[in-house]
Parts: sequence; structure tokens; C-alpha cells
Amino acid sequence: MLTRSLLISLLMPVVAMTQSAIEPGGVKTAHIEPLRLGQMQVWTLKDGEIPLEASLLKGLAPADARRMLGGKDAAVTPVNAYLVRLGGKTVLVDTGIGKNPEVDAGHLMERLAEAGVAPTDIDLIVITHYHFDHIGGLLKADGSRAFPKAKLLVPRREQAFWLGEPTTLPERLRERIPKLKALFAVYEKEGAFGTFEDGAELLPGLRAIAAHGHTGGHTVYAFSSEGRELWCLGDLMHFGAVQFERPEVGVSFDADGEQAIRIRQELFRKAAQSKAVLAGAHLPRLVRIEAKGSGYSTVPVVP
Repeated sequence: MLTRSLLISLLMPVVAMTQSAIEPGGVKTAHIEPLRLGQMQVWTLKDGEIPLEASLLKGLAPADARRMLGGKDAAVTPVNAYLVRLGGKTVLVDTGIGKNPEVDAGHLMERLAEAGVAPTDIDLIVITHYHFDHIGGLLKADGSRAFPKAKLLVPRREQAFWLGEPTTLPERLRERIPKLKALFAVYEKEGAFGTFEDGAELLPGLRAIAAHGHTGGHTVYAFSSEGRELWCLGDLMHFGAVQFERPEVGVSFDADGEQAIRIRQELFRKAAQSKAVLAGAHLPRLVRIEAKGSGYSTVPVVP
């Protein structure tokens, strides 16, 4: 199990965690069926999993946390990326951890193969935020682009949070700056990197929703087709067994915990009203939510 200090350290971006492409060969892979929402096709791509300790929760008594986690002191939590095909475009939301000896991860390319998609098929990559488990698969082991034909788009506010004026970034995070610059430079030098403003429409049927708090520019991506919606939540939440029922409960590594709680409560209200399908980076399944008391219950959504 990851220690608390190691986990918090890992929840910051590093360039060393890269994704190696799978060599073509005769090994037959499993097949992942997509969820269809209107004209959308949606695949959950589980890159790996990490243990999240109950002690990371804030605003919840330890006994209640343990009870809600089924009597355990930690939740073994998936790390998901999402693949969406819509309007002739193939979009990847986040890229997982990449290879890391500390955890079972680095399976993004396998999951893409199971979906019948090659790295060269990806048209657009969007990143929810710059923590390690969302950007770790952007590069191959040799430091080149893992997705050679894709445009990489990131929230301008997230870019500014990490790579703007260094003195505004907490001192403990400033050592990450050179690594992030080197990572994005690989895409930028090939004209494949760009930023966007809060609320931007990135493609027909794809808009960005500002969800700041976990980091300075954390962003949710909302896909829509024929009245159906898919929201890729990133790290709007981490503990599904806790934070749907108790959305006011935070986690210790949110950059602005109060803001993260406010935006989670606001977006949960809107998601319940719109019946959006929710795709969390750390949720074991796609769900819709319904209001229940002061929180929400979940309804699984399956292909």
C-alpha cells in the first residue's frame, strides 16, 4: 500500500512516468464494448489502480469513513482515462499514470487496443488537470509523443496555475515546473499544443466546464449528443462510496478544499437535473445520480 506521504507526493505531475506503445503481434486482446449515448461512443480505459487511504478524507469522522468504505482503511481505486467518438472525431480525456513500479498501471495502450483504437487514431487529447495520474501516458518511453497525430488541449487556468508566475505556486510544488515544461514542449514543438478558456466549446458537442479547486484550473468535460450528456469529471471526486452520499467531504490534497467542495455540490446538482452520465477518473463504473436527502444515490450505466 502506498503511504500517505508517498501518495501525496505522487499526486503531483512527473514526466518520468511515460506510456510505452504496444508492439503489434499475434496476441489476441479482449474487446471493450462502448456505451452509446445518442451518436456518441464511450469507452472506459482503466490504466491502473491506486490505494487511497481513508485518512485522506476531510470533514468525516474516521469511524464513518471506515464504515462507508466497507470496514476498510483504504479504497483500491481505479485510474481511468476515457475515449469518446463523436462527430467523426476521436477524443481522449486524460492519459492515466503510465509505467510506475510503485503501482499497477501503464495499461492505457492495452485498453485502447481492446477498444479497437490505435494511438494514431486519436484526434484530440484533453487534460482535466496536471496531476501524475492524468498526464503520465502522454509520452512513450523514448520521450516522444504517444499519440503522434493528436492535438493536446489544456485549460489555460491550469497552465497558468503550474507554469505562470512561480511565486504564486506553493513552494513545495515549484520543483515540478521544469518537468512540466519539458513534457508539454514535446507537443508544442510540433504545433500540437494549445490552451483554452473556461467554458470553451472545443468541438461540436464538447464543452469545458470550470471546476477549479482540486487544482487551480481543474476542468470537467461535457460531451453531448441528441440530448444525452457525458461528463468526464477528472478529480471532482475521489471516493465514490463517500462523496456522492456526502459531497461536503473533501480530500487533503485539494489545492483549495472549500472551493472544491462548492463546485462539487454545484455540479452534482446540475448532473442530477440533467441526468448526465458521470465518468470519474477514480470511479469504478459509469453512473447517473439522483438526489437523496442531502446527498445522492447512484444508478449504474452499462453498455
